[in-house]
Amino acid sequence: MQPALPSLRLHLESNGSLDSLMSGLLPCRAPLRAGQDQIYGLNGVRICARTDRGIELRRLGQPTSIQLPGPSRRAFQKAEAALVQRIQTNGGDACWLAGDAWTPYEKQWDDERQPLIYEQIWRDAAWLPSGLLRRLGLFHTVAVPQIVTGHEARLGEWWILQLEHDSDTALRRAELVQALTDPHHGLPLELCGHRDLTPGGNLGLVLLKSPDRTAAHQLRYDRIDYPIKEDRAEMFAAIRRRTGALTGEASLPAMPGCSATG
Repeated sequence: MQPALPSLRLHLESNGSLDSLMSGLLPCRAPLRAGQDQIYGLNGVRICARTDRGIELRRLGQPTSIQLPGPSRRAFQKAEAALVQRIQTNGGDACWLAGDAWTPYEKQWDDERQPLIYEQIWRDAAWLPSGLLRRLGLFHTVAVPQIVTGHEARLGEWWILQLEHDSDTALRRAELVQALTDPHHGLPLELCGHRDLTPGGNLGLVLLKSPDRTAAHQLRYDRIDYPIKEDRAEMFAAIRRRTGALTGEASLPAMPGCSATG
């Protein structure tokens, strides 16, 4: 992870999740049975550069970009070609192939959804997902989860990350909270509460809120024994090499009277 003012560089550890990553980022138009089409992926995103070890993405009309180095050019081409094939088989359009112009349906989709009814709430809380994105490195250098998934709630005011740990690794919750709330390099968040949902701290919640109450960040943690399938063996091997380099775990401070739910 290398954040910069105009761009974000996110190194991919393996090819294991490349197919799902590309399908989540690259926009496509897909017909629905109800008769109304749908845009999947990030509307207006385009591949603006390709190298031997990665690609760079940018949204039309926006100056910032995200660089995804790691896999080979062939791996990216294979994942992209497979995605195009799936889209076309289902009667859709691979919108990103339109180059530096909006497709008609992308433009219609964008126009029909602006301005948002709750746009001000989203704008007030937008600093949190942006800040978390630029600190993704903390989730593999400070914390040691196997998998991190997430979603937003309360119209974008809450951002919830699910940290799933291997059964024999430390949770490192206190270290992660300290990094996220660091006064110089962290985010404007305060530890508001935490609680274990199972004895021994294998399942629980940590709640961080901004002092101005524009946004909240909830960390949910659990330990899971993952069956490692052959197509994901490379990815999980890379994760184990990374998590094996970090040991030990500090304790979160006691916070009587606080709750980790909103």
